[in-house]
Amino acid sequence: MCPEPDVTIGMPVRNGGQEIRGALDSLLGQSKGDFRLIISDNQSTDDTVAICADYAARDRRVTLVQQPENRGICGNFRYVLMAATTPFFMWACHDDLWAPDFIAANHAQLMANPQAIACGSRVTMIGPHGSRPSGGTEPLRGTPTERLAEFFRSPGEASRFYSLYRTAPLQRSFPEGIDVFGYDWIVLALTLLEGEYLELPEVLLKRGDHPADHYHRSLVRGQRRWLYRTFPHLPMALTLRRVLPPEQWRAVRPLVMRRNMIEALMYARYRFPRLAPALRRLAALEKKRNAWPLPPTHGAGA
Repeated sequence: MCPEPDVTIGMPVRNGGQEIRGALDSLLGQSKGDFRLIISDNQSTDDTVAICADYAARDRRVTLVQQPENRGICGNFRYVLMAATTPFFMWACHDDLWAPDFIAANHAQLMANPQAIACGSRVTMIGPHGSRPSGGTEPLRGTPTERLAEFFRSPGEASRFYSLYRTAPLQRSFPEGIDVFGYDWIVLALTLLEGEYLELPEVLLKRGDHPADHYHRSLVRGQRRWLYRTFPHLPMALTLRRVLPPEQWRAVRPLVMRRNMIEALMYARYRFPRLAPALRRLAALEKKRNAWPLPPTHGAGA
């Protein structure tokens, strides 16, 4: 008789048919197999539903939910989280691959470290032009304010978003009404009020990479207000001001504003290609001064 699952995997997906089989196979092949996998299809127009329905018919751990209307990326990520009733939870994207011991190794660390809200591994980003290490998986310890400050100094691709979490504090950290560019950073910030992040030294997750301008192209299509196109993280900053305790907001406000300036440079590089050489020189100069660590892409949140 199989043990009662204590982990839920939430996979929000839209039009992932080309890659989702590999992701599902790597999840269903985990050495710690006592989990539930909830797939939330967000109005796919390709063969995603048919593929997932086949997996659900063959494996009782898999549940497929077809959303009656498009929830958006943020809404779909929140849906699978709020559907979880197990003590532990993790998100899974349709174009990612996990080593067989990903869940087991992170679960063991959380069981041994009650002060931690999450544990993840190091991550490799895989794209059409090769692979590279992902930023944003380093451990975050100390007081809540110290954890928040360290996160916003260098969030990288925020790959720690794809850690294994304690479910209840993560659910408390994902409020409604935060559907903005950088919603994943808002969730991460709120979880840092709840506990520490741990990091395994091995690479146990390979994430699908995107071109550097992927998020800015999406932003131009979806954002009508020029101010928010120019400063993509301004809505995130305004939301953080609302949801963070005043003490923590005051501590991280300069760092959050700096992220806005970095994203503005990235947006300018995308919108005005002729300025790219000058912007790259500026980024290199500021990075050398350890003031403006320009990331290659935003990265988090499929």
